Amino acid sequence: MTLDATLVGHTTRAFEHDLDARWAMAYAASLGATDACYLDNRDGRALATHPLFPVCPEWPALVDSLAANAVDMRHTVHASHDLHLLAPLVPPARLLTRGTIVGVEQRRPGIFLGWRFETTDANGHLLARTWQGNLFLGEQLHGPGRWLETPPPWPTSPWTPARRLAIAIPANLAHVYTECARIWNPIHTDAAVAAASGIGPPLLHGTASLALAVSGVVTELLDGDPRRVRRVGGRFRAPVLLPDTLELVLGEAADGVIGFELLTPRGGRAVEHGFVVTA
Repeated sequence: MTLDATLVGHTTRAFEHDLDARWAMAYAASLGATDACYLDNRDGRALATHPLFPVCPEWPALVDSLAANAVDMRHTVHASHDLHLLAPLVPPARLLTRGTIVGVEQRRPGIFLGWRFETTDANGHLLARTWQGNLFLGEQLHGPGRWLETPPPWPTSPWTPARRLAIAIPANLAHVYTECARIWNPIHTDAAVAAASGIGPPLLHGTASLALAVSGVVTELLDGDPRRVRRVGGRFRAPVLLPDTLELVLGEAADGVIGFELLTPRGGRAVEHGFVVTA
């Protein structure tokens, strides 16, 4: 595979999506988030969308940006995520999402590719912005790296573990998440494709792991109110198997920031340097 800095600056077309109650409820339910705020729309009540929902409309833009540059998405893994929630996503709504490749550089594990995704409503009002990084493991960048813009710094406040809770990962979660999120990459669900890609057995999506952690934050520290989440980030390290059992380690809120990490039973960190910024 050949990657160089010429793909930096590539911007996709606007991908249109209809955020309806069905999609919002399905995404939350795939994560086991069955609180009334996600599912009960009786008497005209507005549904809340799960804080990680923007990853759903972002996915086609990511796939398109790779295809337009002849890059096989099966050879990349999600490395980092930084989602900024700028306004509520409330169904029903028409969403438009664009993705821009903002940087590429060589790192020790391989090539690091960075995106900025922006999701607006039908009137052009910005709802969510995400800075995402992916790694192409074992690959060598041709020529020097390049960045159009520098992603925003992450919160750096130290935190002390205060709560721990177990998160069970059933064997079918990748399939359920794939269909409910509408995020399909066969390395997560197809054993033959995963093996051919050198990954081994299918692994859970990074966004699913992050979303499960955020669900825990909302339940344990935000009184069950996902609308209080303003920003979510973390780095993906250790793989999550199917099935698996994870441990979510939470810090108490300090200056509106909650630190967390998601641990695997094999001693790895599925998500490290995790944070949630709250209202």
